[in-house]
Amino acid sequence: EVNATLRDRALEAGLAPMSSDPPRPIDNEHDADRIALGHLLFFEPVLSGPKDVACSTCHLPRLAFADGRQFPSGAGAEGLGPDRTLPHPAPLREMPRNSPSMLNLGMFGRMSPEPSTRATMFWSGSAFGLEDQVLNPISADNELRGLTYAKAVARDSVLARLRISPGYVARFRAAFPQPPNGGDDLPENRITTVTLRRALAAYLRELNTPNAPIDAFLRGDDDALDDDQSAGLELFIGKAGCVTCHMGPLLSDFSLHVLGTAQEGIGRDTTPGDDLGWGEHGGTPYAFRTPPLRQVALTPPYFHAGTAATLEDVVWFKNRGRSEYARVGPSALDPYVRPLGLSEREVGLVVSFLHALTDTVTTRGTLFHAPPAVPSGLTIPK
Repeated sequence: EVNATLRDRALEAGLAPMSSDPPRPIDNEHDADRIALGHLLFFEPVLSGPKDVACSTCHLPRLAFADGRQFPSGAGAEGLGPDRTLPHPAPLREMPRNSPSMLNLGMFGRMSPEPSTRATMFWSGSAFGLEDQVLNPISADNELRGLTYAKAVARDSVLARLRISPGYVARFRAAFPQPPNGGDDLPENRITTVTLRRALAAYLRELNTPNAPIDAFLRGDDDALDDDQSAGLELFIGKAGCVTCHMGPLLSDFSLHVLGTAQEGIGRDTTPGDDLGWGEHGGTPYAFRTPPLRQVALTPPYFHAGTAATLEDVVWFKNRGRSEYARVGPSALDPYVRPLGLSEREVGLVVSFLHALTDTVTTRGTLFHAPPAVPSGLTIPK
């Protein structure tokens, strides 16, 4: 009865079990061949200038599709995960923001917890929807491009490589029976930026984790959470006020907020050493998108600059309720940023609840792991 009451309160507060069926654009409906193609492309180094990094380099399956680093290190680096080296030669550098997990992207909302095909993407909210953002790394020198070719020709260069690969020509033909550009059945009509982005998005849209303990609990299983997790949920929706921004099926409002987290990165090109976040795109300076919390226990470090090493660090920061970046004064903070008065025990209970957001069942599926090989024959980063 106690757990049933807590469940009702959690649902009323805005939490929700997660669906395994994300919304899909009308031009990119569920298609097994397209998903299989995107699976290969995600792990394919031929998408990078030097052919030695792939999307999976910074989004490793064994690290919940993040990389375990404060800042990702793309083209020009060696190794994987926390052991990866810094990129070289100059002017290559680390990426300016922490690498987020690729899980549940298809369930993101647009300034709302409700899933949308035009969801708020990136820490700074600078893209809307998977198809809008998925090719951006190909053109970025410190992500996939490196120094191999100019930014202006990066996508065309990758497409040219794919078009001379018999394996990819056959797979794009299966995934896109009708060339989007019309015309003859030629590789240049079938392997395009449109089909490449649709294939990658189709794969990523399948990486959902709807079977965490919190889902079982919200669906009616009174025993899905242990005592500490239940107490942590009570704090999450109550005294700690986490649900103010962390709501809905992914525990995020997908809006942009000013928290005053520390800035340790190099900043974006327009603001070196000082990351304005949404402010770079005409929005509120130093505002960053609320991160979703599913699988969060598996994806340290945290915040846009990777400045919190553990979940305990995150909750203690929220508990202090003050800016830790000199350029964000008290008046610039979101109004809900305030000292929470949590005890050490209560901080630990909130962290216990966050562990109840980890799905260890669905992630055993084939799509959550690297394929045995990719058509290029190159080594898969995994």
